[in-house]
Amino acid sequence: MQTCCEQTAVYDPSRQEVACCDCGLDPLCQVVDYGARELADSKVVLRRRQPMQRGELLFSAKHSFSALFAVKSGSFKAISLDMSGKERVVGFYLPGDLIGAEGIANRVHSFTVRALEESSICRMDLDQMPQSGRGNEMLQGALIRMLGQEVNINHLVTSSLIQQNADQRLAAFILNLSTRCGMRGLSQYQLGLSMSRSDIASYLGLARETVSRTLTRFQNYGLIGISKHVLKVVNPEGLQKVTLA
Repeated sequence: MQTCCEQTAVYDPSRQEVACCDCGLDPLCQVVDYGARELADSKVVLRRRQPMQRGELLFSAKHSFSALFAVKSGSFKAISLDMSGKERVVGFYLPGDLIGAEGIANRVHSFTVRALEESSICRMDLDQMPQSGRGNEMLQGALIRMLGQEVNINHLVTSSLIQQNADQRLAAFILNLSTRCGMRGLSQYQLGLSMSRSDIASYLGLARETVSRTLTRFQNYGLIGISKHVLKVVNPEGLQKVTLA
């Protein structure tokens, strides 16, 4: 049986890959032994490191739910339509994050998810789980643990972004990305910034120009540094003070 400790994270600010033991899908992956060779049907249930190209669709809103996904490397964004029919970014997924859990209850996805960059995902086909040969009690226990972790992550995201002004929102957003990467065993201080300024603005409910100006100001204050698609968290304590101002 392959253990989590045999899965090592490869660190690169632009290509961070999460270790299996730090991934949101891990409780279920443990049940099917990470696709162990001795379990013939595990490769049907669990498909690992499937490549995704930038802009490629993972699933669309209102499409039938059949699988859970976890980001192995790269990043994704979730898009929903507002009341006027305009697209709005409602979430970002980083290495280790679970995608698609919202579809479990009603068996349909609530939003559209696309890759922000060249990425890879692991896919767990829940409809095929009975073929894994594992008992229902074991599967249900793993699913409960996995969803419990997902609730904690979502609470972290929601609570950290309830801020008043643009500076506070953007500072909280950066700190949230940093914290989530740290929870996945990745660098908290060098973050892949694959999302566009427009995507960040849409997610935070701000104008694109406001996001650009605020990021520039944060750099001038020595709080962050941005080089190409890498954001360096230079002064996390200073960012925390901004969220409390």
